[in-house]
Amino acid sequence: MTHRGELDILHVDAFTDTAFGGNPASVILDADRLNDEMLYKIAREMNTRETVFVSRSDIANFKFRYLTPKREIDFSGHPTIAAFHALLRENKIETISDVTMVSVETKAGVLNIEIVKNETTGRHEIQIMHQRPKFLETYDPRDYLEALGLSLVDFHSPNPIQTISTGTPHLMIPVSTMRSLDRIKPNWEKLKELQKDSDYVSLSVFTRDTRDPTSDAQVRHFAPALGVYEDPVSGSAAGSLGSYIIKYGFMEPTRPVTSIVIEQGHYVERPGKIFVEVRGDQENIEQVKVSGTGVVVFKGKLFY
Repeated sequence: MTHRGELDILHVDAFTDTAFGGNPASVILDADRLNDEMLYKIAREMNTRETVFVSRSDIANFKFRYLTPKREIDFSGHPTIAAFHALLRENKIETISDVTMVSVETKAGVLNIEIVKNETTGRHEIQIMHQRPKFLETYDPRDYLEALGLSLVDFHSPNPIQTISTGTPHLMIPVSTMRSLDRIKPNWEKLKELQKDSDYVSLSVFTRDTRDPTSDAQVRHFAPALGVYEDPVSGSAAGSLGSYIIKYGFMEPTRPVTSIVIEQGHYVERPGKIFVEVRGDQENIEQVKVSGTGVVVFKGKLFY
């Protein structure tokens, strides 16, 4: 059989230092010559939660496009982390100092990235500068708690269920304890129905009750409309969650920034951690940064 072309593909686990943890993503390098139809075919073929396609940009160092098996989304955190680890692995980024500044064009805008090398471990941490948060629509807690198999006892009132975007809109749902996270039994059809005509793409259920004493919050993330029923570790949603935590007083802000460690993935046996920095206070959040590490699991050739 004659192939029209071939591409490098790397499989990377993001928001973890250990293979088979965190959130997996497929990374397609040098994707400039692919048309939209081929992007969708490859994303369905890979069938990972998200595939990120890396190409040249006229306005940034790179251009990233993000596709789930079902649709394209404007931005996502874990494939961004994965893509930069793939680029580092393939020597497509020169890191000549402890901190390397890079920009990436996405459909959510141009993002500034800091690549920070840990001299002790030799690992690179990818720090993504998010947009300032937008606090959007609020929703009736009863509808969502029922769809999640929970009750009003689980809800951490009087805080709202609200959509927050730092580039991608996610719905934030606070619950009281880890036992509430344990009890979640989603009614997928009801969640999909609730999402129709909404302003969010997925939802995060979180608590300050954590497994690791060094963490500040634990979260479960659901995106059935994207074909991702439970996401192991969610980078773009972490920016929204960090903003929610500061806005509604779940943590006392510190100066110059508040550092927030979010743990996720235990419920799908892919534990990982996200590091969020929020600059500002309840009245004015000036800046949000989301960071994580990653592990390249394999590299291969994609023939098409």
